[in-house]
Amino acid sequence: MGAVAQSSPTPVTSTPAPSATQSTAVKTDSPVVTASSSSTPDSAAPVEDSTQVNPVLRRIERARALAAAHQLQTAATDLENIRVSANDVALRNVTTLMLIGVYLEEGNYARAQTLLEESFAARKTQNDESIRTYFAMVGQTINGIRTHLSRYRTFGINPSDGNLPVEANTDLDRVRVLLERVVAQAKEISGDSGRSYEALALQEDVLGLRLSLAREGADREKWQGEYVAVREKLASSQVQVASIGRPAVLDAMTARIPNPFSPKPAEQTQNTTNTGSQPVTSTASNAASTEGPEPKLISSGSLNGKETKRVTPSYPAVAKTTGVAGTVRVFAIVDENGKVWVTNSEGPTLLRRAAEDAAKGWIFPPTMVSGKPVRVAGYLDFDFKL
Repeated sequence: MGAVAQSSPTPVTSTPAPSATQSTAVKTDSPVVTASSSSTPDSAAPVEDSTQVNPVLRRIERARALAAAHQLQTAATDLENIRVSANDVALRNVTTLMLIGVYLEEGNYARAQTLLEESFAARKTQNDESIRTYFAMVGQTINGIRTHLSRYRTFGINPSDGNLPVEANTDLDRVRVLLERVVAQAKEISGDSGRSYEALALQEDVLGLRLSLAREGADREKWQGEYVAVREKLASSQVQVASIGRPAVLDAMTARIPNPFSPKPAEQTQNTTNTGSQPVTSTASNAASTEGPEPKLISSGSLNGKETKRVTPSYPAVAKTTGVAGTVRVFAIVDENGKVWVTNSEGPTLLRRAAEDAAKGWIFPPTMVSGKPVRVAGYLDFDFKL
């Protein structure tokens, strides 16, 4: 997934236990480790099994396994029961995060939205913890939707295709409604004190996703306009991301696209001569310092339609012979000169290489923000039809 899964918040239990046992037990993505009885003196009390000490965590682990086995309804039922009975806020948050993921996987968007609405309403207390919880919930929602859309492409289906069967269109319309609700929430949060930039960053992510599902005509024009407007607000903002601490959940969503321009380790190290102890900086580092700071990297959505030169991929013979068709999404970074650097792709395996090779030949006009060139991270969609 391109998407970056997030780890759920680590629940803390109030039951006394040896620190080593407790820290192992709450790591829900790791095996539970039980201390060996041979390490306990005969006169000491036996070490309790961590699953007995933390029965709720044991139930959460079972629900996680059920979800992984795609027994989604059973997993959801167990998690709902845990959520209702849990008094610990951290455990409730963990189960809610898992439930959002399960419901999105199941296609129960209404229940996923209800859980998100609860977190959104709680954030009005202006408590830092409630704000962080909301961003975690909305991050889980966006990641779940990205995973869902990726599955369409895996089966060779373009989610923005207007000629899909009615079942697929109904499913995607529900996804659109959920995304539009998140956009509305982000707009409301932008009015909260000190949350303007975080809300804009959230809008950018969600609007880019909604734009990727836009239909042709007025729908695309509407979401393209909103996306561009938010990008302009972000570009003109005087608050820098590093200074306000953009939520980690949003960083995780955009971190799936690596930056090929980051300095290589060899360029960051210093060489020491045999005759002296003074370090000598490499030529590459000196060149970088004289050329000034690297261009800023900004996140974008679809890059299709913005190019000055495009290359149509050739249809691989093997894929054509075996009847493989579908959409390949190529993730890339456009540098300050308009050149495309491919980072990764998703879609039918036999078609990816052809799509990536074609994307490398595309050229874009330089992107300027406040009069300075920037690099743009986004994606290109290639449809292969027999």
